[in-house]
Amino acid sequence: MEAASSTGLLAGFFAFLSLIILRPVAVRVRLLDNPDHRKLHRGAVPLIGGLSAFVGLGLAWLLWMPVIDSYGLFLFCAALLVVVGAVDDAKDLPAKFRLGVQVVLGAVLTFGSGVSLSTFGDLFGFGEVSLGAFGPWVTIAAVIGATNAFNMIDGIDGLAGSLSLVVLVSLTILFMGDSRFSTELTLAFGIACALVPYLMANLRIPPFKCRIFMGDAGSMFIGFAVVWLLVNATQPGQMAMRPVTALWIIAIPLMDMVAIMVRRARKGQSVMKPDREHLHHIFMRAGFSDLEALVLITLVALLFAGVGLAGEFFEVPEWAMFTAFVGVFALYDWALSHVWRLLVVFRRKVSQQ
Repeated sequence: MEAASSTGLLAGFFAFLSLIILRPVAVRVRLLDNPDHRKLHRGAVPLIGGLSAFVGLGLAWLLWMPVIDSYGLFLFCAALLVVVGAVDDAKDLPAKFRLGVQVVLGAVLTFGSGVSLSTFGDLFGFGEVSLGAFGPWVTIAAVIGATNAFNMIDGIDGLAGSLSLVVLVSLTILFMGDSRFSTELTLAFGIACALVPYLMANLRIPPFKCRIFMGDAGSMFIGFAVVWLLVNATQPGQMAMRPVTALWIIAIPLMDMVAIMVRRARKGQSVMKPDREHLHHIFMRAGFSDLEALVLITLVALLFAGVGLAGEFFEVPEWAMFTAFVGVFALYDWALSHVWRLLVVFRRKVSQQ
């Protein structure tokens, strides 16, 4: 725990300094988010939140933790992903190119480290669902999915940072209970601490007066790191949690991404086409402010993560946890498909009060 605490404090400190140093650089190189038909904020906002978090973690890790084995490879791949994300923030790279980079880096990390998903656990009550030779390929798909899930959820101030902290704190709690996961604990806690200065700046909490955004560099880095931590946490013989618990911990980003992509596919649209149909957009159209939507969605994420942790600690059967998650997702997808009717009912009740 000493290594995790020291790395976390250093990561937060370096991330704070990075925000101050990178802000004028972002203005000079036009690493800015400008308003358009989908982005309704005022003025150009620097996209350095993710960069500052990665720089903070990277410097702290190099000073306190050894860069060995798979974690050296992880930091290398994450650095390349952050660079591509930063270029995308500045130049708006094609979606296919970003996807290709994610596939390549996911493959390099998976095959280079030799660490991949090998089982889904006993999801159906009939025994373990083993992945066998498909494990590495499923892991690459998971890397792509999580990377894009956190990218898609980054839509209102504080949301991506808050949901990231929910996931990272949940993983920190799980890793604290097993000394075999000291490195994973250090990484999870270090990223969480590195995100705090960004979140304060994003929400303009003193001493920050001007906000910044996370940017694709940050959201892709978070998704990449979360998958790496989840894969390491669910290795047979050295398991910090069962695979089904991961679904609950990342429930909101995962369900939002899958539901949106399924709905786009039903309409014959590209699943990567951006729109304003995400969960936070729906809350805002229902009349909630950005802050109210942020608080409510974060509370729901905390509830889901709490269910996952409780299921893990009390050893609730995996099939029961999976069945409950599928039920929650089905309810979420139904609500999203009938959102306009629900909004009409909600607005009527509000107008009658």
